[in-house]
Amino acid sequence: MRDFLKDNLKILSHKSPELCSLIKNAPNDNQYNITTSKSGIASLSRISPDGTKKSLHSKYDPKQEAAQFIDSIYSDESSNYILIGLGLGYHLNDLHKRVSSQDRIIIFEKNPTLVRLAFSQNNFSEALSNPGVSIHINPDPSKIEQILYEDRTNLAIHGYTPIDLKPLVNLERDYYKLINLAIKQAHQKFKLDINTQAAYSQKFYKNIFNNGLAITKSPGIVATKDIFPSIPIIIVSAGPSLDKNIGLIKSVREQILVITVATALKPLLRNGIKPDFVISIDPNEDTIQSFDIKEIPEDLWLIYDPCIPPEICSLFNKRKIMMDSKIELAKWITDHSEKKGTLGNISSVAHAAYYLAQHMGCAPIILVGQDLSFEGHRMHCTDSFYNQANQDNIGADRTLGVLEYNKYRGYTQSITPTVDIFDHKSKTTKAMETYRHQLIKEINETGRILNATEGGVNIPGAINISLKEAIIKHCQKNKLPIVNNYLKKIKLPTKNTSLLDSIRKQLVKFDKIKNSIKKIEDNYLVDNKKLIDERKFVLEMEYFYVDLLKDKTTTAIMQGYDYMAFVEWSQQTKRINNTASKPLASDHIQKKNLRDRVFIIRLSKTIDFLTHGFKNLENQLC
Repeated sequence: MRDFLKDNLKILSHKSPELCSLIKNAPNDNQYNITTSKSGIASLSRISPDGTKKSLHSKYDPKQEAAQFIDSIYSDESSNYILIGLGLGYHLNDLHKRVSSQDRIIIFEKNPTLVRLAFSQNNFSEALSNPGVSIHINPDPSKIEQILYEDRTNLAIHGYTPIDLKPLVNLERDYYKLINLAIKQAHQKFKLDINTQAAYSQKFYKNIFNNGLAITKSPGIVATKDIFPSIPIIIVSAGPSLDKNIGLIKSVREQILVITVATALKPLLRNGIKPDFVISIDPNEDTIQSFDIKEIPEDLWLIYDPCIPPEICSLFNKRKIMMDSKIELAKWITDHSEKKGTLGNISSVAHAAYYLAQHMGCAPIILVGQDLSFEGHRMHCTDSFYNQANQDNIGADRTLGVLEYNKYRGYTQSITPTVDIFDHKSKTTKAMETYRHQLIKEINETGRILNATEGGVNIPGAINISLKEAIIKHCQKNKLPIVNNYLKKIKLPTKNTSLLDSIRKQLVKFDKIKNSIKKIEDNYLVDNKKLIDERKFVLEMEYFYVDLLKDKTTTAIMQGYDYMAFVEWSQQTKRINNTASKPLASDHIQKKNLRDRVFIIRLSKTIDFLTHGFKNLENQLC
């Protein structure tokens, strides 16, 4: 029987030399036994310490078994497949014959020796040569999100089909259970991020343009690295449990630093507690209501993402520090002026606060108000603007309980059951569950944190403790620095003329794209009564796409503004390509024509908005 190991490794070496070396040098493992099936090809079994054998493939015809297995799973509608357990890889080869060139296959296998056996017995040349196929050997379950990150948009939009090789997975049940859970959690986070971007992309851009001058004048959080080493800090979130222990924060205010999320700012100030930092990352106008107070304390500093409403930035004068954003427009501005520093992969404002506390070197980090669940039908504490809105609408037929329940019902589709720290049944949302998993992951990777929320869901890795006990143990003998004195020493950015030059060059690029779009529109779309050659129009658009994609930066800026336009184009293209091998080519041209007619109008509006925004930014800086 032919040994394919050398040929397979040669192909893999071009894609991943490290993976190739790992497989090549994998130790022998006598627990796996290769036998010849009745069809004449290799089969595989595992020998237990007591000598019993467990077959991992059919003893009769492993290829036919794999084909039947994939038959039960494969669908033209699916574009991403995640294989859990490789075995000898018959199911991989069968699947690869069926998928299109745009489909993705991601393989997770625990044992490098098993991969070497598979590479010896099967020819994987086509699969290994395909850039859409990747293999990961013995990955740390906590690193799955990083492994899948480059595929996040594709996975979020199109989902994925899991393919578990059950005879093998059952032998390593605990490990593969963690892998599957990590994949599900990563996918949920990717969907949340993409849904947020799809819903708010245009608002992000509008706010970033309006914050243009603030972005160039604000120092970055990079300047706050380790400035408060080993100083205890409380992170205040606006969960309903904050009501019962907010007074304790006031009692220890002089011995501890305080970071608050924007929603908890009003409750703190109304209880006579002035935090050191307030963090804001939300683009919604509702966020402004968190700052609707008579006067911003003179020594309160804003830590902000540039996508927040500009009205918030204007309240803080020079007392604001910016973090780098993952939004393309903001990245473009800081790439061409000054990087501000990143706090990592932020999922929520509470994560941003946690990352900031770590970044500044604070310890211990104490959480309060981090419920991440409902208390009854309530998600926020008293005096938060969400709760205040309900109180303002109380009437004879609208009690506070009724109003809270009505708001709770708005979350119906995303509500999921959970258990609180007292082992009582509770409710949370899919989004909050994702935030919780992200926080758990970060805590496990980065160290000690005290959860003094005294309510809400459990956060494994954090030490549950009452706020009173946390204060007694950690906040009695601290010499607290005067925060304002430290932060006032941070140097403000110098005027950067290169940003102006970059803006003007980008405007030239937009103008070129606008001219190309106008030419296509004039030829094919202006006169609705004129019969057009659909094939020529589609071909013209294909040339346009090829030219556009040569400038990845400009394409990314455009995609970041009208995210849904690009998502819908991608989805429609996927559906068209899935039927491209079938007859009636004219039908495919017609579908592409309809797709492109809608898309070019969206692109034109995008270019108009970006041109206007960049010109306004240019005027602000002049």
